[in-house]
Amino acid sequence: MAEREESERSLSESIDRLVAAVRALFAGHWALLRAELGAIARDLLITLIGVAAIVSLVVTALLGLLIALFLVIGEGLFGSQLWGAAHMTLILLSLAAAIASTILRIAAGRRARALAIAVLVGGASLLLAILVFKWAAGPAAGAAITLGLAVLLADLLAGLATFSAQRFADRFLPLASEAELRATAGALEDLRDEALSGVATEIGEAIGSADAAIGTLRRAISRAAETLNRAAERIRPDREGDA
Repeated sequence: MAEREESERSLSESIDRLVAAVRALFAGHWALLRAELGAIARDLLITLIGVAAIVSLVVTALLGLLIALFLVIGEGLFGSQLWGAAHMTLILLSLAAAIASTILRIAAGRRARALAIAVLVGGASLLLAILVFKWAAGPAAGAAITLGLAVLLADLLAGLATFSAQRFADRFLPLASEAELRATAGALEDLRDEALSGVATEIGEAIGSADAAIGTLRRAISRAAETLNRAAERIRPDREGDA
């Protein structure tokens, strides 16, 4: 008896040790997975920070190069770095305004008109500066380009005032699908009317057929009843006679 209890106790302890080992195994794997996920997250964060830093540095370097280029061009061609700075600023703002005009669905003719007006104003101001005010070619060209770009930017910004919220919203609405759905719904409506009319006709004919069948059945039952009644009448006197 003691040996049996000892054996059962050993079995229970073995099962407990097995359960503890399985738990320890899963706990070890879970701890390892958490550690790996943490390391991956740290590496991913470091990578994203590095990519952001690289992009920022590249953009800053290109921007610095662009600024230096415009300053050199302004100094070399127009006699002052201020012309280059003004040209760069107005060009970038005009590009931003043109992109905004495109996104907001402003008519393309508006942008073409703004560009044509800017060219005309720039050319007229160049001729005026050289022929009337006797400026040198460099400063006159710098002033003409600046004035033309300023007119271009002003007209593009004025064109944004023609923004139509409905036209802009229609770009993101499934208008064609909506029209097709309406056409399909109309066709289904017509089909439903035709189907209801056909069903009503069929039901009327069926009711007429049912009435005819019921009439036939009623006549057959009446005849059968009459036959049975006549038979009963013939049988009853025979029974009375037998009595």
